[in-house]
Amino acid sequence: MTNHSGPIPPGIWRLNIERSKLLSPKAMTLWIVENYEDRLCWVAVETTPECSAHIVSWQGQYGGPPAECVGAGISARLTSSFDEGIRTEGEFPGIGSFVECCTLEPDGKRMICRGEVKTPAGMQTYIEDFDWLGASPHR
Repeated sequence: MTNHSGPIPPGIWRLNIERSKLLSPKAMTLWIVENYEDRLCWVAVETTPECSAHIVSWQGQYGGPPAECVGAGISARLTSSFDEGIRTEGEFPGIGSFVECCTLEPDGKRMICRGEVKTPAGMQTYIEDFDWLGASPHR
């Protein structure tokens, strides 16, 4: 997967369930807290169809070592540069290795994350399609 969309701005993003193709059903609000040339930090609140909420967070360096995704039990690393969008590689425990590329649409109001997971049953793909809600509240 290649990605040349440019940096994704910090702020609040909401998963558009209708436009997404998920591996498992969920709603999600993503807060990209920081996205600087050297590092990325985000927090997500995921909600299951049964209305059970789960908080996941991650912070790491572009081109840096793997870092733990707190709340998800995975380790992931950024394999893109800041200017290319967000490309992440890692392993979903019990499922398989994954690569995900998030790109910003030209209007700056939509971010699309496309992922591939190598499972024992074969390659699975997913799309998380986000709408921009607004700037980070702590800025």
